[in-house]
Amino acid sequence: MAATALESLLVMEIGNSVAGSYAGKLFADYGSEVHVLAGDNEAGPHLFFDGSKHVSDVDLSDQADVVIQSSGSGPIRTPHEPAHPQQVVLRISPFATQGPYSSWKSTDLVDAAIAGHLRLSGDPKREPLNGVADLVHMAAGVTGFIGALAALMTRARTGHGQLVETTHQEVLAALHQFSLLRYTHNGSILNRMGNRYSGPGTPIGAYECADGWIGLAISQSDQMERLLEVTGLTPLLDHPDVETIYDVMTNQELLDSQLVPYLKTQPRTQLVELFQALRLPVAPIANIDDLLEDPHLQQRQFWESGNDGIKIPGPPFRLSHHRWQLGPKKRSGTFASNSEPLAHIADGPLAGLRILDMTRVWAGPLAARILADLGAEVLMTEVPWTRTPLEVPQSYVNSTHFFPDDDAGERPWNRSGFHNKYANNKLSTVIELDKQEGRNFFIQMLSKVDVVIENFAPRVMPNFGLDETALKSHNPDLTYITMPGYGRSGPYKDWVAYGPTIDGHAGHTWLTGYREEIPWKCGIAWPDPTAGLHAAAATLVALLDRQCCGITGQTVEVAQVETAINMIGQHVVANQIGVVSQRWGNRRLGRAPQGVYRCRGDDRWIAISVVDDESWIALCKVTGWKDFEQLDTDQRWQRHDDIDARLSAFTINCDDHSLMMELQEAGVPSGAVFDAADVVNDPQLNNIKFFVPLEHPEAGVHVWPRFAARLALTPATMRRPAATMGEHNEFAALQLAEMDSSTYSALLDSGVLRTTPPE
Repeated sequence: MAATALESLLVMEIGNSVAGSYAGKLFADYGSEVHVLAGDNEAGPHLFFDGSKHVSDVDLSDQADVVIQSSGSGPIRTPHEPAHPQQVVLRISPFATQGPYSSWKSTDLVDAAIAGHLRLSGDPKREPLNGVADLVHMAAGVTGFIGALAALMTRARTGHGQLVETTHQEVLAALHQFSLLRYTHNGSILNRMGNRYSGPGTPIGAYECADGWIGLAISQSDQMERLLEVTGLTPLLDHPDVETIYDVMTNQELLDSQLVPYLKTQPRTQLVELFQALRLPVAPIANIDDLLEDPHLQQRQFWESGNDGIKIPGPPFRLSHHRWQLGPKKRSGTFASNSEPLAHIADGPLAGLRILDMTRVWAGPLAARILADLGAEVLMTEVPWTRTPLEVPQSYVNSTHFFPDDDAGERPWNRSGFHNKYANNKLSTVIELDKQEGRNFFIQMLSKVDVVIENFAPRVMPNFGLDETALKSHNPDLTYITMPGYGRSGPYKDWVAYGPTIDGHAGHTWLTGYREEIPWKCGIAWPDPTAGLHAAAATLVALLDRQCCGITGQTVEVAQVETAINMIGQHVVANQIGVVSQRWGNRRLGRAPQGVYRCRGDDRWIAISVVDDESWIALCKVTGWKDFEQLDTDQRWQRHDDIDARLSAFTINCDDHSLMMELQEAGVPSGAVFDAADVVNDPQLNNIKFFVPLEHPEAGVHVWPRFAARLALTPATMRRPAATMGEHNEFAALQLAEMDSSTYSALLDSGVLRTTPPE
């Protein structure tokens, strides 16, 4: 296999945050020589994070191609500045270096609170519930990796290095699926909705069977019809409150009153097999032992052997011409750079590259949206049924709050905020791919395209006659990105897979829950955005290989379940060395107290993390607990229940935002549990211009989150609002496919190219 772009890089990792460690791991596992200072990891080299790194006492910051500097709990005290003109410096910390929170301390719990994620998970009658420990920091690590790769693309094209900064707060604010847009479009505040995915539609969540748990994600009307039929629950359609199938899908109490008792009588394995045979999105909720023995993962040879036979998660994404391998590397060759003028990439590091985006829902559209933000011309090649139908029931409008002012309008397919969020910066052509003329049109565009990205099930593209071989027969240099839920091989390759079902199958749900209680679904389906982030990163790796090494025609496979398992890699390793998986709720070993405590007002809460004796003494001063100041960490852990009760009695009389300010001023990591309004109006995010207003011709003006990494020299850009349906059909036909006007008109007349959904 030829040398790749990352194999020529020397990377120096400074700091001890999970985010920085994961960014460094991605560089190391995909070929870079990565060094980390031994003193930066207080617990010693970590088998998951450091297995491919050189752990030593030598600081190579001045000569490195890339320096990763991170802090997981507070600001970076002595920022490293680029040591030479080609150096890329990546900084990751909880908050930006400017703004009112710049000196604040944080933890993953506090990050989730201030970014609005904590409010989405848990029982609405209890305290909000944190997800898998450190998952939010892992997402920040992937985002930092993307930012660094984008800076390396700038260097490959222009010879210039630069500073890249990202923060936990920006990453999490960008990874809301629809909770922020519900607020900006309608003033609607989305809160936690129980042991399920917080959002429209049901059943989407964790359900108990006779001998275990399953994750369901019924999000389409035809799926609901099949579910009601196979479970014998079609009489629900005769309920007086039900006029359409959407009324069942939006009435959780009605459906669950019949579905929950039915599922509790059914064996899990048979139920999963039956539902999958009916193309219903379902998967078992697995623990870590289940994952290690999973036949699908074994057949795909996913697990790698580490020290003492410990199983390490394999690659989060696979490239056809670029190896992933555990073990320290030595760099080979040099990183090739050109001298293209910076003005040529004013829109971002990927300016001049063209991508056909065939993705749908969340993971794929997010990946393509990131690439668009980084300057690529992304043309959505949509199928006509991807957006809304011609008419949208008002019950759906009212339950989702996706449409401005809860009004679907005359053309709802152009007004859905859920679609428009991930279509910003993109163009649109709409093609009937199930017709030969549509497939021919798609093929005619390929010669002028750099990347095709899709997240269909593995059978779909071959059924269209557009499999990998066919695509590359028309463009051998094409980079092809495919994002199947379970990969393109293995016994589950044809399973219907959505983020909420993979969440359970990949172990996330099993690790989440109130202390010593049942497994619990997180408020967002983390496998979706993390797969999107990894797919964007993988695309950049392949494009760097092309730019620097002449490696063309790569295929990239991002199996969502394998990406999701990597996000809990440290927990998988810990479980095998005796740290038994346990649901701690909002607590965490080594921190005492840590929790979420009720404040004054309706459903107002504050997250507090005491990470050391210093922050404990500071908390005691704020609360006036002089008698508690001398308790050490072990004593505080043993008395956690008592401290929680005492702390709750204190916070219940406090305003959440005022107490957050007071505790942070004293040096205690803490954060009010923000809702969507708090996030959109947050002074820290506004200080760094995180939300950008765009005016859509049919949906109006709304603010949208920008890409969460800031590149000093070639920043990502927000250039245009989401395209209306088929807005760029003419561009695609006349300029990319190079057809004449009469042929184009004939395709419009026949409905092969469309600007409206089918009837």
